[in-house]
This record gives sequence, C-alpha cells and structure tokens, in this order.
Amino acid sequence: MPDNPLNIAVFGESNVGKSHYGAQLIGRLNAETGMLRMRGAALDLAAFDDVVQSLSGGVPGAHTAAGSYTETILPVVTEAHVAIDLSWPDYAGEQVSSLLDERLVPASWHQRVEAADGWVLLVRPKSAPLVDDIFSRPLGDLKSSRPEGFSIECSSQARLVELLQMLLYTRRSRTGKVKPALAVLLTCWDELKLPEGTKPAEVLREKLPLFASFLGNNWDESDILIFGLSATGVSLTKESPNKDFIFKGAEHMGWAICDDGTQTTDLTMPIAELAKTVHD
Repeated sequence: MPDNPLNIAVFGESNVGKSHYGAQLIGRLNAETGMLRMRGAALDLAAFDDVVQSLSGGVPGAHTAAGSYTETILPVVTEAHVAIDLSWPDYAGEQVSSLLDERLVPASWHQRVEAADGWVLLVRPKSAPLVDDIFSRPLGDLKSSRPEGFSIECSSQARLVELLQMLLYTRRSRTGKVKPALAVLLTCWDELKLPEGTKPAEVLREKLPLFASFLGNNWDESDILIFGLSATGVSLTKESPNKDFIFKGAEHMGWAICDDGTQTTDLTMPIAELAKTVHD
C-alpha cells in the first residue's frame, strides 16, 4: 500500500444529496459490502450522525445549517490496495452561491481544490432544467421577453460551468497543477423515471448539454467518468417514514448506475472507479 494515499475531494451545490450519499457510503463501508474498505478509523464522523439516524428511521436528513462548514476525511482502500483519503465536505448551499457571486473561492476550500488527485462533482439533473439564459439566447432577446426590471441570470448549467472554471483556475494559479480526473455523479436518478439500461453519459448530454459540452472540451475522455446515483433509491418524506429503511436497514437501500447503464447496489463503485482512473 503506498505511503501517500490518493486524495479525492467531493463538491456539489445545495440540495444535490451530498450528506445523504456520504451517510449511505459510510453504511456500505461499515458493512464491507463494496469495492472499498476502511483502512483505519475516521477521526470524526459527527457530521453524518443526524443523517444516519434519520435514514435509519426512514426519513430524510435535515439540510445543512447556514454558515456551517465541516470536512470529514474517510481513509479507505480499494480492492487493488490503492489507499485513498476521501475528503467529504458538509456545507450549506449559500457557500456555493457566495463563491459564484463574489468570484472568490473561500480559504476553507483551498486544500481540497489544490491537493486532490480526483474530484467528485454531484449534480442533480432535475435541479438544472433547460432554460433560456445569456448563453443560449442574445441578451437583447432575453430583455425584450422579460418584464421591465426583471434580472437576467445564468442558468443552473452555466453556474456549474462557472463553478468548475473557478476551481480549475484556483488550482492552476496556486499550484500549477493540471486538472484532476473527474467523476460526475447524476444524483436523485430515481426521480428521472428513466428506462432500465439508460447510460448516464446520454442523460448528461440530453439534460445538461451546455455542461456536457464544457466537460468534453476541457477533459480528456480517459479522465472523466459519468455515473448515475440514487443514494436512497426512493424519495423520503418526514411525514411518511419508509418501512424498508426501518426493517431492512439503510445500508441496503440505494444504488448507482454504471457507465454502461447497469445498476449496482455498491455505492462505493464511483469512488473506486475514479481512484482506478487516477492510479492508472
């Protein structure tokens, strides 16, 4: 096992399922049922306690409180004995909004951005609908079709592009490092109601064409992976606890979609595949 583990960092805007995926990933690691295993105890898993407890009761976890920021390092290892330090953040969505509005990557993000060998970006397709914005239509047309005083804003796709551009610029300007390998996880896959066998890359091109084009123009095909993810498998509500989570256990719920469209219950798979891409 190498002395210096790979560093993989997770990013995502608000309401994409970072906390739920992190909690479910920990459940898989504890159950030792996937492609990754813990290679030692994490120093502190307190950031996931509330979500883990909620999921065990069949209800969704609460959203991260405004102004909070914590980072959990999960020391894991792949089946091929590749050691990984998986950096999992827990922050409120307004941090990303502030980052984009102020054009400034916060200092608390620098280490993750600069040191990571691979990035994981969580994107919720249903939260990034195709709409007209300043990138898809001339500004004059947009202004004429909006009421007076209506502000013109970037679409969700444009914000994703801008987020990656800022992260790449920060990494390059501060360290000179080239862009890292990237895994894009299309979250809440179950809410898309797609036919069995649908490939994640096809969904990305169909539902987020601007973002897909940016990725294709800035990453080599061998350095980017696209997966689907449903960390819980179903939508959960506070009003009606899901009995399967209660009686089967949250660690048995949820699934991921491989690049070829096949489904797996191993939620560690996307991280393991990214590590393989980086290591190879």
